[in-house]
Amino acid sequence: MSQRKHLDTLLEIKENPSTNQRSLAHKLNISLGLTNAIMQNLIHRGWIKAKKLTGRKLIYLVTPQGMSRVTHLVYARFRDTQNYYQYTKNILTAHLTKIYNQGEREVVIYGTNQLAEITYLSILDSSLKLHSILREESSYKDKFLSHKTISVENFLSQYSNNNNLSKQKIIILSTINSEELNKKLEKYKSIKNHIKIINIENLLT
Repeated sequence: MSQRKHLDTLLEIKENPSTNQRSLAHKLNISLGLTNAIMQNLIHRGWIKAKKLTGRKLIYLVTPQGMSRVTHLVYARFRDTQNYYQYTKNILTAHLTKIYNQGEREVVIYGTNQLAEITYLSILDSSLKLHSILREESSYKDKFLSHKTISVENFLSQYSNNNNLSKQKIIILSTINSEELNKKLEKYKSIKNHIKIINIENLLT
């Protein structure tokens, strides 16, 4: 059983002791069978206990040993997150510096997620400047990191209609699946060759 599933289950029980296994399975997006196995495992380890109320109603309580385990797992998750953040930021900063040394001066971020946030901070640590932040089609974020976002369609339209811009090469740092972006680009063949898309996740593997 993964530590993540243990922690997520313990935290959910801590917040809602009256929850049942079906609700837990739905909340954690896992099967009922797996939820039952996790619960039995946590009870066997002494991290939770089941208390019977009237009829067949049960409540689950996190034991002191369970609370100690929660603290340990939360710290481990925080440490892993910090390690991921620093690892990602170091790789991105080095790559962005390389892009700058190749003569590029501005980049565009595509996406408004956690990876986009790390990408933005990496840009600040390089000599590059941020040109724009493009939001994905499913996002309604008008602002991200205090910057106004723009839709892919509007960005490409403005870029293609600006004679000065269309002569410049645009580097787009994609922090999400770039399929939507590539589809939109097909409508703007005149500028397609002036746009380079860098998939950030590919840099991290």
